[in-house]
Amino acid sequence: GGYKPDRISIPFGQTTKLVFLRKDSNSCLEEVILADFKVRKFLPLNAKTEIEITPEKKGEFDFSCGMGMFHGKLIVF
Repeated sequence: GGYKPDRISIPFGQTTKLVFLRKDSNSCLEEVILADFKVRKFLPLNAKTEIEITPEKKGEFDFSCGMGMFHGKLIVF
């Protein structure tokens, strides 16, 4: 389980669409949280979910499942 890829690079200041496709039935992965961007989104099984963000600062930002067991990193350059 987890996120693939678990490191995503996106440009600073540009609206970017992240597309999540949950293939794992683990209930922990029902939700993705990008706390630094105030995003908390339900991820239905076998369906694409789009999240649009516009990063206002450069750096590395964590994202995780709702239970904090699976993690990834958003790199804004």
